[in-house]
Amino acid sequence: MTTKRRTPGTHWRHQTPTFTQDPDTLRRLLDALNRNHPIDFATISRTVAEALVAQLPPERAWVDGTTLRLRGHLQLLLTEYDGDTDAPATLALHRDAYRLLALCDTFDATTPPLHAYELMRALAETTRSFADLHVTEGRRQ
Repeated sequence: MTTKRRTPGTHWRHQTPTFTQDPDTLRRLLDALNRNHPIDFATISRTVAEALVAQLPPERAWVDGTTLRLRGHLQLLLTEYDGDTDAPATLALHRDAYRLLALCDTFDATTPPLHAYELMRALAETTRSFADLHVTEGRRQ
């Protein structure tokens, strides 16, 4: 072992890559990614369908994984929604989505399995409603 190899990274002559913290640059990057990779409603629909047809009691690991995927889908849909939130039904759906996402933060491995299952189902129903809202808003525009 050479003396330069004892310090990690000293043999690498290039500057360590860093990612920008500039919000405008990050927004442009996300916009470019969204243009090339729009929301995949087929994947969202498949995840929602799997969650809603699951027989009680499913494996806890499966419930946790499905909850994580549904949470990601719902966060993506909330981030990308640019429709009207003045309608009472839409506002109620937004409130329900944010309430469920906040509830996800409090759930962990000590949460009873039935509670985790019910949270997964609630996330699936809200995600399905939000995806339907996206599709109907997209048709109007």
